[in-house]
Amino acid sequence: MKIRNLCYIKINKQENMIFSCGMPFEDFMRNISVQPDNILLMDGEYFGGEYHLETGFEYVEKKNLEDLINDNVYNYGDFCWMDYKSKNQIDNITPRELSELLYLVHRHEPLESPFSSKLNNRYTYIAHDDFWWTRVYMKDISDYRNVIKGKILKELKGRKRTIEDIPDEIVEVIFKGAEYGLYIDFENVINIHGSTGVSLFKIGDYRNYDTIHEVFNRKKNVFSNSLYLNYEKKKWSLHGEWK
Repeated sequence: MKIRNLCYIKINKQENMIFSCGMPFEDFMRNISVQPDNILLMDGEYFGGEYHLETGFEYVEKKNLEDLINDNVYNYGDFCWMDYKSKNQIDNITPRELSELLYLVHRHEPLESPFSSKLNNRYTYIAHDDFWWTRVYMKDISDYRNVIKGKILKELKGRKRTIEDIPDEIVEVIFKGAEYGLYIDFENVINIHGSTGVSLFKIGDYRNYDTIHEVFNRKKNVFSNSLYLNYEKKKWSLHGEWK
């Protein structure tokens, strides 16, 4: 199984956090509604940023974000960043605030809040091997609907000359399903007689790529809690129902 064909999403509204496997940094950045102004790169091997002496972190200004998006983030290993608006915000980080950021980098989770009052960030993004696993905190978690929709369109678009946008009401059903742990089976996309589609499975809450892979492959033929998303004659439809 190709790693990129595994797509798992678990939304935690209480913590404003999304855990995913198979959702690369590029897919996230291409589909969020509000792009970061700049990025404080706390962990990663991007060589196009600027070094901030007081914190020891790299930072990437908006003019260079496209280069970062197009870079091979997978090779970084661990990848961790927050967005910010002005360099003055980084300059004014206190030693205590810096220690909290270092804890985040080391433990892959926030000591307290994932949102810095100093940076006023919208996103805190923590990943390992790019799409192997990602934990992203978002102030507006509802914007992740666009990320899910963009991912589905990207995966299915190559099988069609053109493809219509997915209606909001269908995206909402999928988003709700992701609150329970959603597996989107891009490995077995159906493309027949002018239609294309993908199966969606509620599989539960997991935090390990290998476990997700193993659970799905062991139970995929007996899962009853699934939907089928179909695109035919320029129209989207959902078949089945969540339990």
